[in-house]
Amino acid sequence: CALFLEWQRLYPEDYKSSFAQMSLVKMASVLVRLELCQRWDLLGLSRSIGGESQLRMNEISEFRWFQCFKSNNGTSLTKDVLLQIIEKEIVARLLRSLSFYNEAEGGESTEHLYGVYNPFSADQTKHMCAFLKSMLGYMSTEETGTRNSCEKTIESVSVALLSLVRKCIERMTIPVLNPSNIKRETNTFVTKDGAIEFDSETNDAIAYASVVQAKELCTLVTNMLQFWYPIIRDKAGDLLKFVFTDIISHRIIPVIQTLQTISNECNCDLGKTLISDVLDAASGLLNEEEWMLQAAPLRVAAQTMGLSSGK
Repeated sequence: CALFLEWQRLYPEDYKSSFAQMSLVKMASVLVRLELCQRWDLLGLSRSIGGESQLRMNEISEFRWFQCFKSNNGTSLTKDVLLQIIEKEIVARLLRSLSFYNEAEGGESTEHLYGVYNPFSADQTKHMCAFLKSMLGYMSTEETGTRNSCEKTIESVSVALLSLVRKCIERMTIPVLNPSNIKRETNTFVTKDGAIEFDSETNDAIAYASVVQAKELCTLVTNMLQFWYPIIRDKAGDLLKFVFTDIISHRIIPVIQTLQTISNECNCDLGKTLISDVLDAASGLLNEEEWMLQAAPLRVAAQTMGLSSGK
C-alpha cells in the first residue's frame, strides 16, 4: 500500500494511466481472502467440526488488512481502495451467506442451494449482525460516495434476507394435527379418553407440530426483530410485513393454540412464555401506526393469555 501511495504522489499521471488503483484492489483482495479463510468464522461453523472458536471475528476492525488500510487512511486512495475491497470481498460474502439463488447460463436466475446462514440460529444471527453493524458503521461515517454504497448494501441485505426467510418458511413441514382428541401425559401423547397411546413416530410428529415448531418460529421472529431490524430499519418494510403476517399470525399463533389445547399446565406456561418472547421482540413496533394492524393478532393472543401488549 505504501508503495502505491508513493507512486501516486510522485507520478500521478503515470499512476492514473496505468490503472494502478485497479491493480492494487486486485492484489489486496488476494491477501484479504487469505485472512478471511484463516480468521473469519462468522457463523461459528468451525466449532461444529472441532475447530477453534477464536477464529470468529465480530467486527471488521479486527482484521489486519483493515487495520493496515486504516493506518494510511489519510488519502483518497486508501479510502477508495478500502471501500472497493469491502464491497467486493465482505459485502459479497455476506450476501452469499444469505442467498440461495445462483445465476444460470443465459442469465436466468435458478433456485439452487441455501446460504450457509441459518436464520433460526440465535448465535449465528448475533454474530452476523454485529459484524454487519460494524461494517456499515465504517461505511456510513466516510465521506461523499460511501453513504450511497452503505444504503445500497442495506437494501441488498434486506432483499436477500427476506428471500431466505420466506423460502425457509415455505419449506417447513407442517404436520396436520387435530388437537381436539389429544392430550399429553408425562412424556408421551395419548387420546383424551386414554384408550390409545401413540407410537414413537406419531409422538415425535405431535411434539414437532406443537412444541419444536413453536420454539423455532419464535426464535426466528426474535432474530428478525431484535437483531436484523435495527440494522436494516429503513429497508425492512417487506420483511416486517412477512414476519407479522406470515410467521406470527399464520404460523406461531395457531401452533401455540394447538400447544395450549393438548398440553398440561406446565406446557401451557410454555405457550405463554413464547408469546411473551415474541411480544418483547416486537415491543418497539407495536405502537407504531404503520404496524398496528399487522400486530393486531399478536395483541389479541397476548390478551387471551393475560399478557400486556404494552409492556
